[in-house]
Amino acid sequence: MKFKLQTIKDFFKLKEKKGLKPIFFEKIGDKNTSTDDLVKNLIMQLEANGFKIKNKKKEI
Repeated sequence: MKFKLQTIKDFFKLKEKKGLKPIFFEKIGDKNTSTDDLVKNLIMQLEANGFKIKNKKKEI
């Protein structure tokens, strides 16, 4: 079995050639972002891409 390593840019180019749009590569935080902020940002990104969140925290 052969494994081929790709850079992220090559990965995105290959997906775009196939007509696919990568939706899960938006930045939701960095190493200094708190866990609560990461969860809040992740929920906002998922909702922006059409997902429905059932058990959302009330304080978000």
